Amino acid sequence: MTTGRPLARVTHEALHLSEDGLAFEAPVAAPAAGLVEQPAPPRQDRIGALRLRDFRFLFIGTVTSGYGQWATMIGLGWLAYVLSGESAAQLAWVVAVGGAMRLISAPWIGVVLDRYHRRSVTVWSTLASAALGLGLGLLVLTDLVAFWQLYVFSALEGIISSANQNVRQTFVYDVTTPDTLSNAIALNAIAQNLSRISGPPLAGAMIGLLGTASPFLFIAVMMLIATFFTLLISKTTRQAALDTDHPLRSLWVGLRYVMTDRPMLGLLLSGAVPGIFLYPYIPLLPVFAEEVLNTGATGYGLLAASVGWGSLTGLLVLSWLGDVRHKGAIAIWGLVFYATALIVFTQSTVFVLSSAMLVVAGVFHGVAFTVAQILVQVLARDEMRGRATSLFQMGFSLMPVGAIPMGMAIEAWGAAIGVGGFIAVAWLWFLFMGFFWRSLLRA
Repeated sequence: MTTGRPLARVTHEALHLSEDGLAFEAPVAAPAAGLVEQPAPPRQDRIGALRLRDFRFLFIGTVTSGYGQWATMIGLGWLAYVLSGESAAQLAWVVAVGGAMRLISAPWIGVVLDRYHRRSVTVWSTLASAALGLGLGLLVLTDLVAFWQLYVFSALEGIISSANQNVRQTFVYDVTTPDTLSNAIALNAIAQNLSRISGPPLAGAMIGLLGTASPFLFIAVMMLIATFFTLLISKTTRQAALDTDHPLRSLWVGLRYVMTDRPMLGLLLSGAVPGIFLYPYIPLLPVFAEEVLNTGATGYGLLAASVGWGSLTGLLVLSWLGDVRHKGAIAIWGLVFYATALIVFTQSTVFVLSSAMLVVAGVFHGVAFTVAQILVQVLARDEMRGRATSLFQMGFSLMPVGAIPMGMAIEAWGAAIGVGGFIAVAWLWFLFMGFFWRSLLRA
């Protein structure tokens, strides 16, 4: 694996100023303070990464910021639905604006993550999210909120949340050791799933008890807590030398790198294909609950939770196993079984079987996606890590691209054939990768 830039170029300055005047600390070549204080934990230590001071603070910040992000999703959706006079179309457009901005900004965020110290990017993106939530919350409290403001909020939040999620994922590498990286990424994914399971019900309860403004004020509180713990992380990490190329050249170099490196290209496709052919089933779960299973809103909530519980189970197992071998094969074949379970789900008319298949799908997806994240961090060249991570994470942003044709397929052929057909295409692609993408299978 190619290393970062020479030491002489890493230590040439102690401070770098961005164009807007914000100070971003340049990394130095010395090991991170949070890592030097303690030796690497033994291999059998299943929570080894949590014993590292800096990762522990990052983990806490990821949990708290995750609650803020779910409060954003639930609060914005409800507010848009109410202000639009209960218009599903207007709600969809607000959500689509945020998704489009995530998709457009992701490659540029990768450039930022390689250009500035990732601790600073984490702090500023978390603070920006807090300010955005506080601003919208005050507008709702003072009854000054207008529907057009939701488009602005959704667009800005799409960029900010994409930056925050990507930098927290990339930052895991910087605050861990080679022996604890796999464990740290699994634990980081567990942190995200904890907020995924409990965040939406909590935000919904706040709206019912405290009013529509409460989720946005909650965002501000959670993000400020996350910022506090981020500031406790050492300023010196093992991040590579900061990229100094022109941003356009940095973007082009990053794109060319992931497109020409066969294992990285395979990982990129393993994240992009689900975004178009698999993940769009998630916002369409109400169709299965209402029209296929006849369980209504209660059934919808249980189906949505099943995926989260499955993912959490798979991640706990992965964390317990530690640094597994044959990561490429696990990532690809895990996606094959993930798609298989979803195909069975789309054909089921029995609620218990449908829920069980979503749990199984969650287990395989949690393991496969997290192992793929580990591979991105391990295989990426040091100076490309931010760009590689951001491009890989773009898969989730592609969901709106697949949701529209999948919805049209449901209207034409029904949920079982419409969604099942899309998933079958992804299943065939992953099967092809499982047999023929040898450079990734050997990783």
